[in-house]
Amino acid sequence: MDRWLLNTFSNWQLIVIVVGGAVCFGVGGFLLMRTLVPSIGGHSESRTLSSAFGLATGLFSFILAFTIGQLYGNFTRAQANARAEATVLSQVLRSSAGLPPGLALTIRNESLQYAKEVQQHEWSAMSHGHGTTLAWEDLDAMYGTMERHRTDASDNPYYAQTLARLNDLVVARRARLDDANLSLPAIFQVMLLLGAALALSTTFYFKPFGEGIQIWMIGAASALVGMAMLVALMLDYPYSGSIAVSKAPFDTPTLLLLSGLHG
Repeated sequence: MDRWLLNTFSNWQLIVIVVGGAVCFGVGGFLLMRTLVPSIGGHSESRTLSSAFGLATGLFSFILAFTIGQLYGNFTRAQANARAEATVLSQVLRSSAGLPPGLALTIRNESLQYAKEVQQHEWSAMSHGHGTTLAWEDLDAMYGTMERHRTDASDNPYYAQTLARLNDLVVARRARLDDANLSLPAIFQVMLLLGAALALSTTFYFKPFGEGIQIWMIGAASALVGMAMLVALMLDYPYSGSIAVSKAPFDTPTLLLLSGLHG
């Protein structure tokens, strides 16, 4: 569900949906409660938050902060893995430059074709949690090229280095593809939503200096909870949504620069 939200709506639309939804739940729930249970107003605490409010909000805040920290860690790890794969690809370009001219040119073209496929097509596919078959075929083409020249180029010291970097590239690619599905478990997401609802519902019993001020405070608290939930949502699935891992490391000029080659 959250991946669909990230891929369907813009940042401003998500703000309206998540933060606006939290405010509507908080304020609307309070007004509904006062309508259905009018006696709650006469027993509201007029001086301080109830112990239930403090316990619920404190526990929920801790869980939410831990969740956001974990999601941010997943996001930065996904960024690092994407850069690591681009670095390995640049090493393939660099080591293959020492191969015989014909083989070197072929590996260079196939490497750049792989980078182009990843950047132009696979990045979009990863927003939905999967890669592309063509990218795997580009990798197979590089292995096929190396195999065809094994008898006449295997004595070249750069041959073994290039083959080793190709193996590293496969490992890095798998790590990147796995990162596309990094997300909180569904049960944890349900617990967060229930925790947010519980934390906001405990404010219904609090009456500081009048109902008008209470509605404003509940709205502000709901907006704050909604913004925190929005941050968690936007960090979930590192390759989905408008805030996603950048594909810039796979730009051809960047790869050539890292490899020490020139266009």
